[in-house]
Amino acid sequence: MNLKNNTNLVSIISIIILGIVVVGGILQHEKPDFQRPNTLEENIIWLNSNNNMLDLWIESSDDIYGIQFEFEGVKLIDIDGGYLELHGFNTSHNDKMILAFSFEGKHIPKGEHLLCSVNVEYLNEINDVKISNMVLAGPGGSALNFGFFDFSKNQTTLRSSY
Repeated sequence: MNLKNNTNLVSIISIIILGIVVVGGILQHEKPDFQRPNTLEENIIWLNSNNNMLDLWIESSDDIYGIQFEFEGVKLIDIDGGYLELHGFNTSHNDKMILAFSFEGKHIPKGEHLLCSVNVEYLNEINDVKISNMVLAGPGGSALNFGFFDFSKNQTTLRSSY
């Protein structure tokens, strides 16, 4: 009978220790670098910075047929991955501008998408990167109204040009 009590005690202690380890692991888990804007706007663009990569994100309530973004605070080196590459959009860039569209008439469907990841060289601080001009086209080239969410100011700071 004494052995049975010891076995139960060891089991209970093991479960408690396991619980503490699991809770500790959960509490120590690092938050992902991904940030999402805290805004009610439906059509919004934002950037997530990670070392020398900028992830260009979009949330849209409209289908998008073409994009043009002009950046400040960085030199664009290369574009990689994301929705644009996966779906065969024609994408080009220079030191400060990205242009993407489809000769086949493809569109970026409404919803939230990682458009692309951009390898960049920061000209100042990592938080000084901004989109200074943006144009987004809907069906038939119609202008779409979008905002750029600036995390350094925690607000929308730019509206799309039409």
